[in-house]
Amino acid sequence: MPILLKMNLKCNFNCDYCYQAPIRPEEEIIDYKAVENTILDLWEKGGGKDPKTGKINLDKNGRYCGPTITLHGGEPTIMPIKDFERYLKLSHRLTGSSGIQTNGYNITDEMVRMFKKYRTHVGFSIDGPFPLNEFRGIGSLEQKKQQTEQVIHNMNRLHNEGISSSVIAVIHKKNACPERREVFKSWIKELSEKGITGRLNECCTGNSDIDLTIQEAVDFYTDMYDFMIENGYTEWSPFKDIMNSFKGESNVVCSFRGCDPFCTSAATSVLNDGSVGVCLRLYGDGKKYLRTDLSTNIRRDVLSETDCKDCKWWEHCYGGCSGLSSGFD
Repeated sequence: MPILLKMNLKCNFNCDYCYQAPIRPEEEIIDYKAVENTILDLWEKGGGKDPKTGKINLDKNGRYCGPTITLHGGEPTIMPIKDFERYLKLSHRLTGSSGIQTNGYNITDEMVRMFKKYRTHVGFSIDGPFPLNEFRGIGSLEQKKQQTEQVIHNMNRLHNEGISSSVIAVIHKKNACPERREVFKSWIKELSEKGITGRLNECCTGNSDIDLTIQEAVDFYTDMYDFMIENGYTEWSPFKDIMNSFKGESNVVCSFRGCDPFCTSAATSVLNDGSVGVCLRLYGDGKKYLRTDLSTNIRRDVLSETDCKDCKWWEHCYGGCSGLSSGFD
């Protein structure tokens, strides 16, 4: 049960496809005590503490085996630095490590020091080198180019400093088109040879100027699958998840596991007042949905008898992510 700390939904970017924009506040007031109590409660209920010993839950090899805790957003690096460190420190105390998901633009020397101290894994949100990344950032294209170059500089710095990192790239008309495909592949190759992998998530905004058509998506993902196999890059999602599903393994991304939209066990969000929300991918209609502890198969059961009935890929998809579906179904 990944615990995502989303107390701050403000951001220094204004990306064209951001799904959090409808719920982004002008100000975010954090109830620190309520938030920490919620984190501790979720961590303990999720198996972070051994119920027999009361200590951190470790497997037989002495490795932590409870829920992960990731500082998310919004953009976590624009939080006051004392708050930024507060949650990295808490995560490290509970799990032995920490994590953040960031646009990567605002990383400072002090943050790098913290990443080392609190064993932080840094996930970068970036769609490729400019101009593949032009839907991300804020301001003019020239400003977005400068921002992209700074993010890539920070990625390279963390790699050289020995700090673990990964990438979430959103796939859309600016980075998946055939005329830019080779640049994208070269970037993936450069990352892979550094030991950096991640996810290639299809953009689903409903805006035809941003999203790929079905045929464009098929062309991109089949071409990229061939590229990955030819080069021995086996750790990129969604390709590894599809292969794991075919092999009957459990290590499969949430989109292919029949996620319950009322529970979203793969993304438990802690909000600014200490309440627990579902995956924020479901907040695209401008409303905040709180998470129930009771997971059901209602959505899966309905789809199996309606839209997805008799689909031969059903047990490898289960209708996909409800947050990316028409009408959130």
